[in-house]
Amino acid sequence: MKNKKQEAFLEKEMTSEKQNKKLKRRKKLKYGSMATAITAVVIVVVVLVNILVSMLADVRLDLTKDKVYAVSEETIDYVKNLDQDVEIAISVEKDTIKDLLGTTEMMVTETLSKYEDYSDHISVTYFDTTKDPDVLSKYQEIYGGDISSGCVIVASGERVKVYSLLEMFDIDSNMYSYYMYGYCTFADIITGYKGEQMLTNAIMNVTDANVKNVGIIEYVGETGSESYIFSATQGNAYAMQALESLLDDNGYDVTRELNITTTDFSTGDYDILVLPAPVSDLSVDAVQRLSDFMYNDGEYGKQMIYIADYTQGDTPNLDAFLKDWNIQISDSVVTDTDEYLQSVTTVDSYNNGQYTLAPRVTVATSDYSGSLSNTTLPIVAPFGRPIIEQNLNNGKVVTPLWQTSSGSTETRLQDSSMTEEEADIAEVHTVACLVQNQVNVDGTVMESNMLVFSSMSMLDYYVLSDSSYNNGEYIISALNTICGKEANTVIASKSVTAATLDITAGQIDTIKWVVWLVIPAIVVAAGVVVAIRRRSR
Repeated sequence: MKNKKQEAFLEKEMTSEKQNKKLKRRKKLKYGSMATAITAVVIVVVVLVNILVSMLADVRLDLTKDKVYAVSEETIDYVKNLDQDVEIAISVEKDTIKDLLGTTEMMVTETLSKYEDYSDHISVTYFDTTKDPDVLSKYQEIYGGDISSGCVIVASGERVKVYSLLEMFDIDSNMYSYYMYGYCTFADIITGYKGEQMLTNAIMNVTDANVKNVGIIEYVGETGSESYIFSATQGNAYAMQALESLLDDNGYDVTRELNITTTDFSTGDYDILVLPAPVSDLSVDAVQRLSDFMYNDGEYGKQMIYIADYTQGDTPNLDAFLKDWNIQISDSVVTDTDEYLQSVTTVDSYNNGQYTLAPRVTVATSDYSGSLSNTTLPIVAPFGRPIIEQNLNNGKVVTPLWQTSSGSTETRLQDSSMTEEEADIAEVHTVACLVQNQVNVDGTVMESNMLVFSSMSMLDYYVLSDSSYNNGEYIISALNTICGKEANTVIASKSVTAATLDITAGQIDTIKWVVWLVIPAIVVAAGVVVAIRRRSR
């Protein structure tokens, strides 16, 4: 009996011991698996962090609001499809760009490297104008002018565009004097980055097979007694500069400062003439030469941009020329109801900004606005004069482009022949139009066109340079359509006021040592501690 009890006890003890061993094996398996999983996760994290840090050695993270270090999809698509070789040369050594641009240097170098990466047809080089005179002379021969240090040169074949590195930025004009006197850095005075806009349009320009030459008429009078053809205000002078920049940035070759009295327009040098608001009447000879330019010996194919303005005086010869093109410019300016008025900044007589209430206009036809990137942006018409169509049945067709609301009225100019009752009539007014002169010669349709804008302020420097208005983009869209010119990609300027993540080489080295030594050491130490604790249990 006793033996049986002992046997039963021993059997129970053995069963209990087996169960304990089984539980210990399960616990070891549980904690061992967990430790293995944790170790695997840590290893993966370490590997990923090492990869990220390796990338940081060559690439800057772009956490800016407007992605100033990125290139838009429009540009990427365009440069990837380039079939002509384009050289981008910077007339300063890469290591010394920072001396000129300060901390903004990275925006330029990153943008340039991306253009080179996205197209095998684009090459980027840096050179010193004094150390590499052969490189400098090569581009100067094509350019036909002097190229200084700190320029961006974009060339393809025999075409070249030259810009200053500073032109890649929007600059706060009020702060510029502080920068010039050394009171602040270059980074302190910039408000936007337009490097991509400038480079893409320059590439389009030098590879364009349909280049149009524009002549801007700015003077009148015999040699030695020239004067501005338009009212010599700061606003008008800066409007012509803004128009030149707009055309130049969009692939047109522009010649400024032409004299309507002495320039020969019959040479074939110009495809487009710009006639900006003659303050005094044109001579009969000048009017005839404009007519001859548009007729082009019966070949037609010429364009003109005529700009009226409220500053003009009595111009009977010019009025007769415009009447032959089926239009008359009213002796008044358009005003509108409060609903359609917008506060607009324009240049005042001291080259500062002044606020003006201007009518917002609607686009009367979509035929000439196809390339607008954002059709919801307003077009403004400060001091616009109504354009009245004349029905002369001479084959010329007037197409309204910009029109005011049906509630707009007119304000009479000084010495206007209008009555108050006529001025107070509320109606739609045309303030920009296109006049087409099409002729059929032996089955071939030939055409010359005149774009008409009724105010110099519509092309004001602040208006054309402000991306919140569609004035400038519409002008280019209409002109491209009329000339049969492929529309350029419009790249918006990018704000640089957002915070950036700029990691220096020293900071990158520190992160490398942390990832390569510190983190692995911590992992090893943690493993040793876990192993010791497991052995002591």
